[in-house]
Amino acid sequence: PDIFADFSDIFGDFFGFGGGRRQAGGPERGADLRFDLEISFNDSFTGAETTIQIPREESCETCKGSGAAPGSSRETCPQCRGAGQLRFQQGFLVVARPCGQCRGTGQIIPKPCPACRGTGRTTKDRRVTVKIPAGIAEGQRLRMYGEGEHGAHGGPSGDLYVVVHVKPHEIYHRENDDLFAEVAVPFSMMAMGGSFKIEPPGGQLTIEVPAATPSGALLPFRGKGMPNVSGHGRGTLYVRVVVDVPKKLTKEQRKLIEQLGNAMPADTIQPRAIDADDDEKPFFERVKDLFGS
Repeated sequence: PDIFADFSDIFGDFFGFGGGRRQAGGPERGADLRFDLEISFNDSFTGAETTIQIPREESCETCKGSGAAPGSSRETCPQCRGAGQLRFQQGFLVVARPCGQCRGTGQIIPKPCPACRGTGRTTKDRRVTVKIPAGIAEGQRLRMYGEGEHGAHGGPSGDLYVVVHVKPHEIYHRENDDLFAEVAVPFSMMAMGGSFKIEPPGGQLTIEVPAATPSGALLPFRGKGMPNVSGHGRGTLYVRVVVDVPKKLTKEQRKLIEQLGNAMPADTIQPRAIDADDDEKPFFERVKDLFGS
C-alpha cells in the first residue's frame, strides 16, 4: 500500500479541504472551494439568505468532459498500455513510476478538444444561494455539499466552504452568545432609581435601574443576548450602567449640585481595598465570574 497516499487522505479528511485518492484513469473527486462572506451584525442575529457568485471548474460542454475533440475519443496509452505507470527492475526490487506520456492517466488524447484544450474542464461563474443561520459567529463556516469543483472521469464534486465574517456592532460587543453594552445615566437615576429604553438587537428593551445602584454595576437580562446557532435559546445581555458626569453645567444645575454637595459632606469619603488579582482579569471574564457563567 502507498503509505504516503494514506497520510494524504487522513489530513484531507481532518481539515475538510482535501480531495480523495486518485487512481490512474479512474474517477477523481473534485476540489473543495472556499468563499469568504462578510455579513452585517444584524444578519448574524436574525439569520439571512444571500446569493454568491463563485468561479469553479465544470465539465466542458463541448467534449462532455472527455477532453477529446467531437468525433474522436481517448485512446489507451501505447507506452504503459493503460496502466498509468511503468515498472522497472532494480536488482531485487520492482520500482513503479508514473507514465510520462499519459501523465499517469493510462489514456492519451490524439485530438484534444479545442474548447478546453484537452483538459475536459472549463471555468465558469456559478451562483449559489447561501442560507445563514441566526446566531452565526465570526469565523464559523458553512459546508455546502457538492458545490465545489466537478470531479474528473465521473468522480463526485467537491464541497464549498463559506467562511462567515461578521462586521462588529457599533455598540454591542459579543462574547459567545452573550452581548455587552455600557450606558451612562444621570446621578439622580443611580441614586433614586428609574428606567430608560434601549434598542439592542432583537427589539426595544426597558432597563430598570434600582435605587442606590453604584456606578459600574452590571444588569443582566437573560434570554436577550445572541441566538445560539444550534437553536438552544439566546444568551444574556449585560448592561453596565455608569454615572454620566456632565462637562458643562448651567447656573441652575451648578446651584442644585452645590446644595446636594453640602448635604453630602466629603469627609464621609473613605478608601477601600482593590482586589489586584481580580483587577488584572479581562472585563468579560470578571462578568462571567460575577454571574457564575
